[in-house]
Amino acid sequence: MKLSKIILLSFVFLGLLQASQIKTNKLTLGFMPYLSGKVLLKKYTPLANYLSQELDIKVEIVIAKNYTKHIEDTGNDKLDISFLGGSPYVVITDKYGKKPLLARYEFNGKPTFGSVIFVSQNSPIKTLADLKDKSFAFGNAKSTLSTQVPLYMLMNNGIKLDDLSHFKHLKNHENVIYGVAYDDFNAGSVAQEVFNEKKYEGIRLLEKSPEVSTHVFVTRSNMPKELQTKIKQALLKLKTTPSKSFIFKNISKSLTGFVDVKDSDYNYHRDMLKAVLPELTKER
Repeated sequence: MKLSKIILLSFVFLGLLQASQIKTNKLTLGFMPYLSGKVLLKKYTPLANYLSQELDIKVEIVIAKNYTKHIEDTGNDKLDISFLGGSPYVVITDKYGKKPLLARYEFNGKPTFGSVIFVSQNSPIKTLADLKDKSFAFGNAKSTLSTQVPLYMLMNNGIKLDDLSHFKHLKNHENVIYGVAYDDFNAGSVAQEVFNEKKYEGIRLLEKSPEVSTHVFVTRSNMPKELQTKIKQALLKLKTTPSKSFIFKNISKSLTGFVDVKDSDYNYHRDMLKAVLPELTKER
């Protein structure tokens, strides 16, 4: 082999080696924009810092521009660690195949939570049935807790989207809160944890949803098993590390741990999506 070819191959090998090292020297922790980017960074930076220390690898928070982009990036293994609601997790497994599960959230000692349908503090609305012919603010159409679960609640009470005077999908949960508080909409829906943080903003609980499995962290399909295990162990052991409890409180006052998870925990979401997706995608 000529010397020039040997040198060229050496540079190619060195480049591949460096690229590999760069990939293993940084991990991405990805989120859909269910809250504003500023709020998400504030909530999850302590967790990213903790994981960086535990894994001895820099963990960088990445916030997708929208839910669709986050689902695609997770499905295509472009994120090392991905935060998902139950519905996006089901959608991804159906379209791209199952992703390795790391841990799900535990709120107040339970790995379940719910949606909240709410109205403004002075609203005359008393029941879900009263929402017929009223305006409604949902979150992103792909959001488990600000659209899909609450729509399932409405449908189970005989109200479909066409039975509302009008409805709109807002960018995130915060926008829904303020849309109702400032009387732009008669009612809205968000995750219970968000409602609990904002319940002094001039809003009132109307109805809670049934309990459903919490948010989940997954990893990319092609991540080395050893690293998958290290990430999972780092997340699970936080619950038994009192000195790190501030990490939970920074995310949510009711978050008490990350706990084990299995695919069947999201069977409710599978049944729910069969009902609501045709309604959400119906031409109007």
